[in-house]
Amino acid sequence: MFSVAVKGYGIVIWDGDGMWRTFGANESMSATLSARVELALQDLELGHRNDDAVCAALLEIAGAHLLSVDCSHGPDDCCEDDARN
Repeated sequence: MFSVAVKGYGIVIWDGDGMWRTFGANESMSATLSARVELALQDLELGHRNDDAVCAALLEIAGAHLLSVDCSHGPDDCCEDDARN
């Protein structure tokens, strides 16, 4: 699971099971963000959408920044390279 913030639109949460949700300040922003996510993911094959590929695709959205990534480390134990994996 990871989350990506898109400046001006909201937050995208990817659950790792091929499902994603968007949260925006209002319905219009959330709908626009959903369309941008669908566009970013359209080139990834449905059966081969691994977390790394999806994360990279979402970070290609203009204004996107990685907020959080679930990992198996303890608090403050992740190094920057681990956070991307």
